[in-house]
Amino acid sequence: MQKMVNKLGYKKTKWGMIALVTILTIIFAASLTLAIIAYHNYNVYTTITM
Repeated sequence: MQKMVNKLGYKKTKWGMIALVTILTIIFAASLTLAIIAYHNYNVYTTITM
């Protein structure tokens, strides 16, 4: 982290980390939503076919 601050500057490093965390949070939320939908659809399918 210190190498990034020395190379790019504090301001760019700070905003880069904020952007990285934001992008990873969006990806995590999207994959969690898709997993919940898939799990729900699987439970509905198994209930119908029993």
